[in-house]
Amino acid sequence: MNDLFLGVDAGNTKTIAAIADRHGNILARARGGLGDIYGVDDPGEAVATVLRLVDEALAAADNAVPDAHLASAAFRLAGVDWAEDTTLWTEALTGHLGPDVRFSIKNDGFALLRCGDPDGIGVAVSLGTGAAIAGRGPDGDEFAFSFWLQHPLGAAGLVDDALHAIFRAETGLAPSTSLSQAIPQFYDASSVEDLLHRFTRRDNTEGTHLNKSKAARVVLREAERGDLVAAGIVNQHAERVTAYVESCASKVGLDSGEPFTLTLGGSVAADNTIRKTLLRELGRQLPHVDVSSQDAEPILGTILDALAEGGIPPTPAVRATVL
Repeated sequence: MNDLFLGVDAGNTKTIAAIADRHGNILARARGGLGDIYGVDDPGEAVATVLRLVDEALAAADNAVPDAHLASAAFRLAGVDWAEDTTLWTEALTGHLGPDVRFSIKNDGFALLRCGDPDGIGVAVSLGTGAAIAGRGPDGDEFAFSFWLQHPLGAAGLVDDALHAIFRAETGLAPSTSLSQAIPQFYDASSVEDLLHRFTRRDNTEGTHLNKSKAARVVLREAERGDLVAAGIVNQHAERVTAYVESCASKVGLDSGEPFTLTLGGSVAADNTIRKTLLRELGRQLPHVDVSSQDAEPILGTILDALAEGGIPPTPAVRATVL
């Protein structure tokens, strides 16, 4: 009987389930919407999304490899922040997968770790719609920032800061910026005031976390063009990420000054403007860190976790097949 290994990466923008064989070949994928139990009115909605995608991926894999057996699964889920969140998911997954399937549940910040270090040791930073930062030390100590992350980062964080800047500039409380024209234009607003009204009026549907995040590319573009306010926002985000990385490393026993792997990923980190700013700041503050700037999807890290936890060592051949 062939063994299957399931990885699930659930976030606020999308959720992906993927199945691999013991060699790391991806046999099936399923993609859907929000899988964060904190991002919906009823956590059952996020649970239902994840379980549906698991079933879709397993069905597709069964078509490719009939009579295969699910040996191990790794769930890396946004919104696994407290013990009761793990309990909720454990009950849901045990009931759905059955008592004989081995699985692990962790915050989605851990998804990228094995993409950088085969043993999953180091710190991972994923900058997408939001940010996920997590680390694992050489003795197995783990830490995910989750709600300890007190600065909005990722796409939504960039745009939040940009909106503050243009609203303050409009009232004469901050420097002028090209963002005051570029961001309203992005949203087809006639002015800064029109944008503020649309984002804050009663019964508005536009001032959401996800909708705001869509303008991140505008902030990065204006920074690249030389706007000082936009560039300042990008620089500040790089400084914040670097500080969180240093704190996370300390919490998991990666001593200051000792080399460790930092894995960068996510759609925002893939942008050249913020990536070069991040790399510059990391090199200045943490020169001992080996930065692995990955274009790999976090789902691939969850597959590597599922394989490793299911007894398949992350050999170079396996990693090359997965990544």
